[in-house]
Amino acid sequence: MKKITFAERLKEARKAAKLSQEALAKKIGRTKSTISRWESGERNPKMFEMVELENALGVAAETLMYGTEKIKPSTLSEINKIAARLDEPRQKVVLETAKSQLKEQETEKESASNIITLKNRASELTDEEFEKALDEAVKQTVAFDGKPLDEREQAIAKQMLRDAWEEDNGKR
Repeated sequence: MKKITFAERLKEARKAAKLSQEALAKKIGRTKSTISRWESGERNPKMFEMVELENALGVAAETLMYGTEKIKPSTLSEINKIAARLDEPRQKVVLETAKSQLKEQETEKESASNIITLKNRASELTDEEFEKALDEAVKQTVAFDGKPLDEREQAIAKQMLRDAWEEDNGKR
């Protein structure tokens, strides 16, 4: 079985990213001849250049060096390629959408950590503190469609959490 070289993997990754040698060179601030030398095996990139290749191609440096079954571009590299072709106002829409998604993700992580904290500390809380923590947890809960719960759904979720806590802490 023929061993695939770094040079061959680099060329495959570049083509998968739909970049010419010249386009890749421009993207990472090198010359076309540098890319050509890397792809011919005449030279190898330095470590900091591997990081630049990884970012430009959306393929992990380890994959480029050691290989995998198949190189395919990452979601991020696909987003970057498409966004680069958009006019600036549309690029701003993509940026705002990404910021919104990041904020939502951070809120979800924060909510999850709050609930874990509540579970770990629930037996130490006063009834008033527990009720306040329950209210906060339920306010941050969303339905499967991502929409906030209505008042009825919040009351149901709160009762379920309270029942589970009482059961876990021997109060039932």
